[in-house]
Amino acid sequence: MLETDYQLSESYEKDISEFRALQIFEEVTSQPQELKKVSRLWPRLAGVAAIAAIIAFSLLLRSGFFNDDNRTNPIAAAQDIAPGINKATLTLASGRKIVLSAALNGALASESGVRISKTADGEITYETVDNGLTEQRGMNMLSTDRGETYRVRLPDGSLVWLNAASSLTYPASFTGLKSRKVKMSGEAYFEIQKDEAKPFIVETNGQDVTVLGTHFNIKAYKDEPDVITTLQEGSVRVDFEAAAWNSKGKIRYKDEIVLSPGQQSLLRGESISISKANLEENTAWKTGDFIFTEITIERIMRDIARWYNIEVVYEGSIPTGTFSGNVSRSKNISQILQALEATKLVHFKVEGRRVYVKK
Repeated sequence: MLETDYQLSESYEKDISEFRALQIFEEVTSQPQELKKVSRLWPRLAGVAAIAAIIAFSLLLRSGFFNDDNRTNPIAAAQDIAPGINKATLTLASGRKIVLSAALNGALASESGVRISKTADGEITYETVDNGLTEQRGMNMLSTDRGETYRVRLPDGSLVWLNAASSLTYPASFTGLKSRKVKMSGEAYFEIQKDEAKPFIVETNGQDVTVLGTHFNIKAYKDEPDVITTLQEGSVRVDFEAAAWNSKGKIRYKDEIVLSPGQQSLLRGESISISKANLEENTAWKTGDFIFTEITIERIMRDIARWYNIEVVYEGSIPTGTFSGNVSRSKNISQILQALEATKLVHFKVEGRRVYVKK
């Protein structure tokens, strides 16, 4: 369901009676529902007119109006773009690069006393085979391009999901280290194995997140204005560099905050804030969805651009208003763009892998 703050005129609202709205509701709800999950996108409307218009648009989606057989929009017919895939590149300490989508299941490499393997479900795992060699550890990097996502099981057993256009750099073994420190860019979801003797530290743009054992998400793309850390369970400490002014001018100092489950921190420059998190929205990418809650078209298009590996170009002024709702990331781009266009606030033109956006 995607919404916008668009309001129908009062004259149009008066033209739709409450009786007709209820008729439409009964017609829609009586339709057989074959799909377990549907994507809805409609304007936020006022009064009874809202009920009629929302239900009518919902029926189009439920009945498959935007499926491959009914696409009349040029976006879908000639310029469709498939969603991202499960793929990544593993760069070993030796500099060797392994494209994981092309690699066979089983052992991939053995370096510094560690065996690196790919499981049948595509997960990368690490296993210590010679403790004497792990002291010669090197750093590995798992990276996804635009339109790619992947999951890795780190040497300590922790699980990390990487979103599109992201990277994670980590030791091939944590043996002999006082902490389990990794560095990431982009977006990742972490499920950390508890080890009180070795805190797990994630270094991102302008902050370090320290945990013992917990589940959390970090969004730290360079083209986003904020670094967002969302805690699902457990506890994390966010260390960052703050700034203040005194009689001598601007001073910088180290500061920290602690998040509780259901909270998120937003770091922008040298200031940070804590708020209640929408856990479903912030981790939707991991489970295969886009979920937006009162989000601008610019932010939506940044997420779409990474997942579909496209370039976004704005023609004229950028469309205003905010959108809310959910759409599966498994859909072709045409279905998402058509749904956004149904709000009448934004229009698209697709040329190759370039998407033009205008009012």
